[in-house]
Amino acid sequence: MLKFYTFRKRSLKYLGLAFVFALSAAMAQGQSVTITGKVTDSETQQGLPGASVLVVGTTSGTVTDVNGDFTLSVDGSSPIKLAVSFVGYTSTTIDVNVSNGSTAPLSIPLQPDFQALDEVVVTGSTLKQAKRELGNNISTVNSSMLEKSGSSDLFSSLQGKVPGAQITQNSGDPGGGMTIRLRGVKSLSGPSDPLYVIDGVIISNATSNVSQTALTNQAGEATLGSNRMTDINPADIETISVISGAAAAAIYGSRASNGVVLITTKKGKQGAPRISFTTSVTMNELRKKVPITTYGKQFGFSSLRLHPIAALSNTQLAGYVPQPGETFTAVTRDGVVSNLRTNLVDVTRYDYQDQIFQKGYGTDNNLSINGGSDKTQYFTSLSYTKNEGIIKGTDFTRYNLRVRIEQRLADWAKLSVGLSYANSFSNEKANGNVFYSPINSVNITNNIYNINQRDGAGKLLAVEPTRVNPLSTIEDMNFTQSINRTINDLQLNLTPIKGLGIDWVIGVDSYTQNGKSLIKPYPYQAVAGLPLERYPTGYAANASNSVLQFNTDLNISYERQLTKDLKLNAVAGTNYQYQRVEIQRSSGEGLAPFIETVSGATSTTVTSGYGLPQYSVSGYFVQATLGYKNYAFVTAAVRRDQSSIFSESQRTQTYPKVSGSFVISDMEFWKNKLTNDIINSLKLRTSWGQSGNLVGLDPFSRFWQFSPVGFLGKNTIVPGSQLANPNVKPERMTEYEFGADISLWRNRISLGATFYNQSISDLVVSRGLASSEGGLNIVNNVGTMENNGMEISLNINPVKTQNLSWDVTFIFNQNRNKVTKLGSPTISISNSAGAPVYLIEGAPASVFYGTTIAKDANGNPLLTPQGFLQSERGIQNSATPLTYTSVRDGSGQPVIAGTSSVRTIIGNPNPDWTGSIVSNLSYKNLSFNFLLDFVQGVSVFNADKRTRENVGIGPIAEKEMKGEIVRGYTFAIGPIEEWRVDNGSFVKLREIGLSYSLKSPVKGIENINIGFSGRNLISWDSYNGYDPETNAGGNSDRIRGVDFGNVPIPRSYKMQLTFTF
Repeated sequence: MLKFYTFRKRSLKYLGLAFVFALSAAMAQGQSVTITGKVTDSETQQGLPGASVLVVGTTSGTVTDVNGDFTLSVDGSSPIKLAVSFVGYTSTTIDVNVSNGSTAPLSIPLQPDFQALDEVVVTGSTLKQAKRELGNNISTVNSSMLEKSGSSDLFSSLQGKVPGAQITQNSGDPGGGMTIRLRGVKSLSGPSDPLYVIDGVIISNATSNVSQTALTNQAGEATLGSNRMTDINPADIETISVISGAAAAAIYGSRASNGVVLITTKKGKQGAPRISFTTSVTMNELRKKVPITTYGKQFGFSSLRLHPIAALSNTQLAGYVPQPGETFTAVTRDGVVSNLRTNLVDVTRYDYQDQIFQKGYGTDNNLSINGGSDKTQYFTSLSYTKNEGIIKGTDFTRYNLRVRIEQRLADWAKLSVGLSYANSFSNEKANGNVFYSPINSVNITNNIYNINQRDGAGKLLAVEPTRVNPLSTIEDMNFTQSINRTINDLQLNLTPIKGLGIDWVIGVDSYTQNGKSLIKPYPYQAVAGLPLERYPTGYAANASNSVLQFNTDLNISYERQLTKDLKLNAVAGTNYQYQRVEIQRSSGEGLAPFIETVSGATSTTVTSGYGLPQYSVSGYFVQATLGYKNYAFVTAAVRRDQSSIFSESQRTQTYPKVSGSFVISDMEFWKNKLTNDIINSLKLRTSWGQSGNLVGLDPFSRFWQFSPVGFLGKNTIVPGSQLANPNVKPERMTEYEFGADISLWRNRISLGATFYNQSISDLVVSRGLASSEGGLNIVNNVGTMENNGMEISLNINPVKTQNLSWDVTFIFNQNRNKVTKLGSPTISISNSAGAPVYLIEGAPASVFYGTTIAKDANGNPLLTPQGFLQSERGIQNSATPLTYTSVRDGSGQPVIAGTSSVRTIIGNPNPDWTGSIVSNLSYKNLSFNFLLDFVQGVSVFNADKRTRENVGIGPIAEKEMKGEIVRGYTFAIGPIEEWRVDNGSFVKLREIGLSYSLKSPVKGIENINIGFSGRNLISWDSYNGYDPETNAGGNSDRIRGVDFGNVPIPRSYKMQLTFTF
């Protein structure tokens, strides 16, 4: 029989008391205590929004709200320490006793510190380091600096705010491409684009042409269009850390010589849900029109252009029957006689710019919600952006969705996940580099035609022979592209024991671009006689570009106080990266009536293409920092990489670095009142390191490439023109850097100065071969290049009271670039603008090396007897092929017979210096800011200027028609390339803004901010075009500073409202 054992009544009583006691103890052990407080500026007592409040030794923490207040739940079983930090302020740690179950509200003042030596900055995917420990310069841009830009584009928001960075907008199209170069050009075969990392995910910023595939027929090496950072919503970003030096980037190995841009997105904050909604309206307009002649006369007869059709040789003139009233004069150019008309006829002039430009309107809307408990925090945002371009029929639309959730699994474990989705769509017109783009069609068409004229069916009429009616570029050409993109990350952060951290990241960046191109058949082709490169019978194309990037990082860090004075911080990590690109394209010409797809192509020119390049990079690194008394630090690191791009003999590469920093102002002798009051902090730093570059190589660069052909009805392959080279290896940069950071007069003045020397070796160059070698070219590591420069940042805070604050930042950058070895004296770079772009040993990269104006001994232009400018003539020196000996006759005129036009360096697209002035002024709730951007000592090859003058619509041609200069002057200077180089220096009012914050009278709305801003309102320059800030080469490093039909950067006005709930 089963027996049920029971406790006696007294035993049950004791057991119950014991259970209650144990339960109470357990509850006390896990009891949560809520801490509240306010973080303020110690001088103005104003709250600091976004300050970090962390519980030391745990992953628990929060950030302050818009007023500087915070709420934090902590374990109440024992006293805790709170670490409080904010960008631009000295961090502090305070003790908080929570054992009694409650605390009074805390007041935590922070001391301003422009040098922010205790600020912790991001140095890798999950790696952070105190600024005082760094031996290299890292620039940080926070969200408030981005918000003041008035731009919905991330790169535009960064312009003028990062020392050492030259950020150029290549095109004024909505969503147009931009280029970032950190410390100059670093490659001769690919763009010097930094590596971009968002929340540990390595992402793509490629510029891939899927919407304007017809343009590849004429564009040479240029690649215009949007780059993929356009998909990122700046409103989602918390901070951006820019690492320019090799010593800082060594942990990224083979992909880091161009620098690293580390982006941290916004995260959730502990507390009740906080909602922010921002809406804005934008208006874009053409900043200035290019001067076009309105003179009601022209040479010859009304349907004849001025140049070059108006020039007849002696033979042509002998067989020509003049029109009534036609007269000619003989003009000699480079020893050749041509005959130009001198009679003038009446014409009606039009300004075609009014037909292609418009005022574009847009809107930018962002909604974000964040909040959470002490265990779980969340942030989510939704945005919609629509922007019309200043070219008719162009616009850009983008939708963004972002979600980030952080879950604290324990005090020592945190799991976070980030999900981001972007969808964009753009309507485009042909960009630069072709003569059927809107701007080029205006430049190359004589403005004596009414381009609005149509036939009875409403179809446009022809203008002059071989020219596209400018309105056809708007009405009959459609280029579109759509992008779907996701960027996702999963992170696990562990601190299982004191001093030990384990961080694991998985990141995926995936997107697909789909593009369509359509050029309708021209109804006036029979009259115009358009050449084949204008696609007279129509053109249609579909293209797609699918990109997948995957990376995973595992980093283990250990921090230990070895002795009272010595502290060790060691990190070991491994990384794997994989990239795959799938490209498909089909196109056709000769479109059937009313058919606008490739399937409607009736000619035999239907083509298709497919590519699937893919590669992987894996590596590991170790890094150790040894600190002495928290003011002297030495860091050493090494990374080993393997990439599938290279053969086994070159697959493994090693990249070392070493750096040191010395905070002199923390030494004991410095801490006297006189010294400390004047010089608050002084830090010296230096570093050396190496990193690699894969940008100039694709996965097939080292192979012998074959091409498919048909033979006797069967498919076969034949060797291509490029020979194999299994010994090609990554480009390598070695950099020395040293600098100082100093803060003066109670941190009212801070100065950071950095000087660097970069030596880039193993530059990848496609070297030409003799036909006897079995191919036309081979990819080789034959080049070397160097960059030397300085970066200076000066911040002054002249006024800071409780109600009034003003700070001004001055940034100055200077970089000197030189190609020191090339494998051949020169390499000419193909481009559709006809710009004489060359790589030359001993000169900066991509200089303009062209024909020059003949000058006398005093450097004044030497005119011909007819009063024209002329080319310098000479004999090329055999010993030094890049130099010439000028040859003159007895009268001092250049000799034509037996000579050639002298070529020399006529311009440099690398600026002498760049800089900016950033001013922020606030009085109570009113704020005013502006940013001046400087680019000085830079040349632009203005191909459009020659086009306008040769057509007869430019200001020089107008003077010639009015008789103010000699007839034939414009014709004579046409071939001289030096004349086409303009001064591209400028000072731009890049940003200006005014905003006012007020407490909302509406219940539930905490704050309302009203703002007005403008971008690119004024440009002080002497450029003979729309805008000196332009580049027909897109993101190419080999073609820069070329203006050929580029869409100018618009002037923008914006009105914005922000509601905080």
